[in-house]
Amino acid sequence: MPQLSLYLDDDTMDILRQDATREGVSLSKHASRVIRENNVSAWPKGFFDLYGALDDETFVAPPELSWEDDSYSFDDFAFRN
Repeated sequence: MPQLSLYLDDDTMDILRQDATREGVSLSKHASRVIRENNVSAWPKGFFDLYGALDDETFVAPPELSWEDDSYSFDDFAFRN
């Protein structure tokens, strides 16, 4: 099982220890749960329930852009003095 070393200030470490004790789990198990629950790549609960929830006829999809409008060249990004 992989291991992770963290450097925390005393106040943060105290918070982790108190939370783990309150939940009756080890510090490692508590830290693992906190990391998984705060995974920023996960969609929030109920996110997909919102699909189609907008009821506003003024909201319309923009027209498709042509591929030519999306092209660029190296000169577009070159540094200029």
